[in-house]
Amino acid sequence: DKDVFYCNNFFPQTITLTSGLIDSLSTNYTFLWSTNETSPEIEVNTPGIFSVTVTYQNGCSSVREITVSPSNTATFENIEVIDVSSNNTITVLVSGEGDYEYALNNISGPYQDSNFFENVPPGIHTIFVRDKNNCGIVNEIVSVIGFPKFFTPNGDGYNDTWQVYGVNVASQFESVIYIFDRYGKLLKQLSPQSLGWDGTFNGQNLPTSDYWFHVKLQDGRVFKSHFSLKR
Repeated sequence: DKDVFYCNNFFPQTITLTSGLIDSLSTNYTFLWSTNETSPEIEVNTPGIFSVTVTYQNGCSSVREITVSPSNTATFENIEVIDVSSNNTITVLVSGEGDYEYALNNISGPYQDSNFFENVPPGIHTIFVRDKNNCGIVNEIVSVIGFPKFFTPNGDGYNDTWQVYGVNVASQFESVIYIFDRYGKLLKQLSPQSLGWDGTFNGQNLPTSDYWFHVKLQDGRVFKSHFSLKR
């Protein structure tokens, strides 16, 4: 007996079922499949239970049964994100006939059996779900929101601007971000498409200090907090 898988997403492609005969002199045998075919091997493209009766020329026979089970790529049902926290998490909910494993940001893995990711850094991430029966990989982009605690606009190419993590032209793109000084004066309004705030107002560098933000995300959430500008 043997178990194999057929990827329904590959239909109408076929897979080969063999009689399992090791003897290369197949002319010494006759074959009768449950499909009424009489060759040493057959092509199928449907799940099911198939059997072959192999009969030697002396009349001795043996039956082999092969179970072809269905499999498929995953279908995303929901991706649950807990963000703006000390432990951002992602829970991936999928459906399908396959046996699935999960990876974050790299199609090559590493993959894990669990659909739960924790300590996920804020930003834009890609979830990969792979069928263990080699039926394929599907992916989905997910946004994990976060706010930098500081930035250093000194032109060194690192942390030169302040922008919300996890928003861009493809995710939460209708969000609006306001930046204020400690007295409530509006200094900058940002869109997700912008590079962020460079620490200036009317072309003048603002001093090292704490500044406040008010974020209205596209999904309806509102956040208010502060961050530091360091020079």
